[in-house]
Parts: sequence; C-alpha cells; structure tokens
Amino acid sequence: MSSSINTRIGYIATVRTQGDTLRVRSTPNGEIVDYLSNGYLTYTTGEAIAAAGRTWVSLGAKQWVASDFLVPAPNANGKAKVIAMRTSTTMSGGLRIYQTHLVDGKNQIIKTVRAVSGRANKQTPSDTAGSQAPLPFGVYTFDKPGSVEFAPGEFGGVWSAVTPTFQTQRSGLGIHYDPSALKQDANTGTAGCFATPTIEERETMSQFIRTYKPTHFVVFEG
Repeated sequence: MSSSINTRIGYIATVRTQGDTLRVRSTPNGEIVDYLSNGYLTYTTGEAIAAAGRTWVSLGAKQWVASDFLVPAPNANGKAKVIAMRTSTTMSGGLRIYQTHLVDGKNQIIKTVRAVSGRANKQTPSDTAGSQAPLPFGVYTFDKPGSVEFAPGEFGGVWSAVTPTFQTQRSGLGIHYDPSALKQDANTGTAGCFATPTIEERETMSQFIRTYKPTHFVVFEG
C-alpha cells in the first residue's frame, strides 16, 4: 500500500544529559511542553533545523529537542523496525489511522500498511491499564523478533508481543489483525493493542516480521 507520510526514516536515540531532564519544546527553541529523563529511548523524525545556536530534531507533532542531547541507540539502529505514525485520517466511525512503515536494517522502507489502535470511541492514547485506548506513543521492543504466534478471535489469528521501553501501566501489548476494524460494531477497534485492518495488510505485516525479524516498534503522533 502507498504512503502519504514523509519517507525519511529517522533513528532511535537515547537521551544523554548530565542527569537532568531534557526539555521538549513545541517548536525549535520554543515553549517547553514536556521533559524526558536521562536514558529515555525516543525516535527522531523529519529533517533537523538550526535555531538559537543549536540543532533541533523532531520527535513528532510539536515535539522538538536539541540534538546534542541525543545519541543513536546502539542496540536499535541497523536493525529492522516497525515505524507507525498516527495521522488525522479516520476509518470506521472514528478509528485514527496509523501509517506504518516496515523498515529493514538498512533503513529502507519495504512496505507501508495501515493500522489502528484502541476502540473507535476511545482514541486518546493512555497509560492507564484496561483503558481500551490506543497504546501510548514511544519505543517498544519485540519480545520475540521474527515470531508471529497464532491467536484466535479478535486477534485475527496473529500475535507478535511488544514491550514498552518506558514506564506505563499498560501491559500485554502486541501487534495483530483486527477483524472488527471495518464492521463499525461494538467491538470496532482493538482493546488497546495495535492492529492491521485488512487480511492483506495482516499478511504483509506478518511476512515482514517473520522475514526481517524487527527488534523495535515505534509509535508517534504525526
């Protein structure tokens, strides 16, 4: 499937400070909107921008940090990964579409598929356990790179477990296929995991995971 998002693939990075938190700004050198702790794993996207004597990189929509406080994560780069950007486009009564790049170890996009997360009427990402909301933005690791297990029912026959690299109450997360994504019924969307909405996209994702054995899964707001 084709993609409308920026095809420049960034890199997974570790926050490196002297122990202080790293300021996240709404624009390069702009208003502070968040803080990242030393050692936090994040993902850069888009082109770097120079401002106020520093080089700034984007971590997603209205999320900018100074690049000199980031170092490429040695165990994450040079390996296959799944990069998902949440868009403003919706399907099935409100599910936000995640344009998802399947990227090999050379940072080349192999395929692009769509995905959804959370129930249609609960589309604000949440750290709360059992919320049935989309999974939080951030970097995850695949529990078993290359593994696609059988999972019946709402999981659509496939399951690849992922674990957050950050603190959250959410657990039991994974990538699967959502048979309800196009039905617009009480089960439309996922209970909080990440899922492809069609069988074709399920097969594309499953084949990529089995073949390229991605180690990391990244979700961010576009």
